[in-house]
Parts: sequence; C-alpha cells; structure tokens
Amino acid sequence: MQSKTLKIYTGNFDQYIQTRSELEENQMKQYKWEQEQISSMKEYIARFGHGSAKLARQAQSKEKTLAKMERGGLTEKVARDKVLVFRFPDVGKLPPPVLQFVEVTFGYTPDNLIYKNLDFGVDLDSRVALVGPNGAGKSTLLKLMTGDLVPLDGMVRRHNHLRIAQFHQHLTEKLDLEMAALQFMLREYPGNEEEKMRAAIGKFGLTGKAQIMPMKNLSDGQRSRVIFAWLAWRQPHMLLLDEPTNHLDIETIDSLADALNEWDGGLVLVSHDFRLINQVAHEIWVCEKQAVTRWEGDIMDFKEHLRSKSGLSD
Repeated sequence: MQSKTLKIYTGNFDQYIQTRSELEENQMKQYKWEQEQISSMKEYIARFGHGSAKLARQAQSKEKTLAKMERGGLTEKVARDKVLVFRFPDVGKLPPPVLQFVEVTFGYTPDNLIYKNLDFGVDLDSRVALVGPNGAGKSTLLKLMTGDLVPLDGMVRRHNHLRIAQFHQHLTEKLDLEMAALQFMLREYPGNEEEKMRAAIGKFGLTGKAQIMPMKNLSDGQRSRVIFAWLAWRQPHMLLLDEPTNHLDIETIDSLADALNEWDGGLVLVSHDFRLINQVAHEIWVCEKQAVTRWEGDIMDFKEHLRSKSGLSD
C-alpha cells in the first residue's frame, strides 16, 4: 500500500525492495524533468506573453503544450514512507550468570515430559532465536524463564536484580480499548508525569492524536506498539518475544529489529518470521525431542535444512 494505492509486486521481499527502488528512481527522474519543463515554459510565457506578435505566438504555443501536459496527468513526486524509530532504554550490565537452567526437566504431567535435563544459560549479550516444530515447547521454555512455570526437577537460577519483560500475542487483551494509550500508561504507572508517558509511547511511533484516542480506534499493530511501550517502561534487562510481528507491517518490523540491535539487553525470540530472526539473532536454538540444542549456522541454513528434510527444493 503506497499513497493509498494497492500495488502488487512479484517475487520475494529482496526482489520487492530492488524493484520498488528502481521504479521510484525512474519516477523521480521523470518528475524532475517535467517540473523543469513546466518551470521553463511558465517563465517564457510570463516574459514574452505580451511581447511582439512572434514571441506572443510562441508563448501561446507553450501555454497549449503546458495545458496538454497537465491534462495528460503529471508524474507525482515520490512519496517516501514515514520511517518509524523505536527505542528500548539501555539498562547496563549484570554480571553473569544472569539466567541459568540447571538439569531442568518439565512436563505438564510427569508422564508427559516436554523437556528433560536442560542445561544452558542466557546472559545480557545473548541474542537467541528458538525454533522447532509447533508444539515442541518454545513458548513453554519462555514461561520457565520468567517463572510462570516451575520445573518438575532441576532449577532455573535468575540474577537477583534481573528484570525480564515478555511480549506475547495475548498481551493486547490486557488493553481496555475504551481507554486511550496515554490513559493506559498513566493507570499502569501511577505517579508519573503525563509528558514522560507521552515520550515513552512516542518512542514506539505512536504520537499526537493516536495517544489520546480510544484504543478501539487503533490498528492491531498500533496496539502492539502500546504494549512495547508498556514493557519498555520497566527497563528490562532481558526481552522474551513470542511472535512479536503478527500484527506489524514490514517497515514496523524493520524498526523493531533496528531498536533491538541498538539495545544493550538480552533477547530470546520465538518467531515464524525468518527475516526478523536473520536480522537480530546471533544464535539459533532448536527445541525438539525434549531437548534444546544449538544450531551450527544461521537461520537461513536452518531454513534450507527444513526444506531438504521435507523434500522441497528451489
């Protein structure tokens, strides 16, 4: 969607970026050429429209040419997408170990284990993406990290000062849609000045009237940004993101990736968006068969592995 017009591009995202860039470059060249022609003709008409008979005829000819150009439709100036800039507050460092799993075994019942004897650590320089089949326990692992779930055996050790914030799809259900985003933040964090709350929401691209209108009038993506602002205000050392891109467009996802890459905390990500994973993750951990193992390679290698495993090829 560009300038309220739906445009269809073929190919993958990288091909879309290249094609759109080339089209916009050609459009801008045509726009500049037309504007130069229009400016030149208008200047000539203004100077010689009331001159000698010969010059006046030439001026009239240029007026007709100009009118014909305008009737045929002039090339529009390239409209640049508004770039959103997200910001998570930097929180400094905590000495490791920050979050440790020690011989952790978990299942919702003892005879149906999801994980067995997990041993690993997550620190503030960790940038981990959890991958694996649906139902393998990726979201369960995040809940073990936060303490929402407790191991059947073993222990999860957390640094005494560790602050964890978790994003998941159901958080937007927490929002009272009759309230404005600003009201919501003031209610959740009482005693803070309105201007501070406005600035906090603004760090996630929600400004002006969007902050004070009922959230029922916001898009799903805008409501997700309210949740990000709500989480960021806690100044977490570690973010656990469970499918954060479901209601975000491509430009907003890129802004989120940039913010995560500039932030100094730890990240554990669960996402079906391999492009986001490729942008932010330094490690790929595979959750399957009651274990968590590190994948030796990046997410694109893992994607190719899945394709080969399923018998698909380009």
